[in-house]
Amino acid sequence: MIDRINNYIKYSSNKRIIENIFSLGGLKGATMLLPIIIIPHLIKSIGLELVGLLALAVSITAYLQTLINYGFAYTATREISRNNLDKNKNTATFYNVIYCQLILIALSFFILIFLRLFIPFINDNFLLLLLSLAHVSIVSISPSWFFQGVEDMKKIAGGEITGKIFSFLMILIFVKKPNDVLLVPLLYLIGQVLSLYIYGLFIKKYIYISNPPKFIFETIKRRLVDGWSMFINILMPNFYNNYSYLAIGYFSNLSAVAAYDIVRRIMNISEQTIGIISKVYYPVLSSNFHRFNKFLKVIFSIALIVFLMQIIFSFIGAMFLANTSLNIDTRLLYIQSFAPLILAFELAYGINFLGVNNQDRLLKNITILSSVIGFILVSVLTFKFAALGALIGVLLTILIKAIISYKMSNKYSIMVNR
Repeated sequence: MIDRINNYIKYSSNKRIIENIFSLGGLKGATMLLPIIIIPHLIKSIGLELVGLLALAVSITAYLQTLINYGFAYTATREISRNNLDKNKNTATFYNVIYCQLILIALSFFILIFLRLFIPFINDNFLLLLLSLAHVSIVSISPSWFFQGVEDMKKIAGGEITGKIFSFLMILIFVKKPNDVLLVPLLYLIGQVLSLYIYGLFIKKYIYISNPPKFIFETIKRRLVDGWSMFINILMPNFYNNYSYLAIGYFSNLSAVAAYDIVRRIMNISEQTIGIISKVYYPVLSSNFHRFNKFLKVIFSIALIVFLMQIIFSFIGAMFLANTSLNIDTRLLYIQSFAPLILAFELAYGINFLGVNNQDRLLKNITILSSVIGFILVSVLTFKFAALGALIGVLLTILIKAIISYKMSNKYSIMVNR
């Protein structure tokens, strides 16, 4: 085993992969653990119901964040990875993506203001949602996708961690009572602005930052049209994922939403771990797909390790919850443990196979079909079993998408190799 590891890392390309995995790992570790660590403080200072309200606000603005992102994390990353560090091409790609996102940000704020007129929940919590949307807008225009494309993911870690730690500390200092609930998204927003500034310092190495291309409407329109399939592919999973929060809030109460959110944050650790492997290999596979089999070995090995760790963590977490007043179904902990295995299957044959091979339209159709099934599953199961049903519905939907993606990947391989 040690010899195989040594043989793997002796190549410079593999060393860069490992370096990027650890860079993104440090970032995701901070971005996942800090919100979990801060939950006890928020429950104590603003109460469980307001924690649930924050989770609902995030789930609503997440739809608009998906609109702003528009799948650029994949389409633009793929383009940057194929530009071969050409500064002129990188500059054009970077600014055209930013132009698109600024238009989509304006559209998102208009949508939120429009919905306020018809939905009482949005009207009653408009300022909270406005601050949450401002935060996700800054998150969206932060060019982490660019550094993923040039395979310099240390810059992503440096840009994000600083802002996250700042927000974490400010929330601990200033959020003390229920009336401070609006400070939570505001402080997250300020921290993300700090991250955006640091990104600006880093990106000068790769683009002509003071020489942006002209805003050409036809160019922006073409980019949005070309990215439509990937946008739908990203939107639909977010639809049923975030819908699960709304369904629990509708069929149950804010405390149940908070309990579900806590478990989903724990599940997010395994999701992000597998996502790191997927994201690090995405630009690598885009330029050299022959490494796909090695990628499969890596992602499934790590998924199995994370699964075993999650089982152990769930057992410890169940014992801890038994001695607290938190009303959280411990079955949620055990069920979420299967997420890394299911997600590795789905990412490997979805975005890292079909997406890398420019099969965006096929991937979009798979996503739409599985998401419609997911919407039905989450609705029925949440109505019957509340948070437990929502979690089962989400995992079953990911599994369905994984199975379909695997079958379509095999068909594509047979067609190409004829």
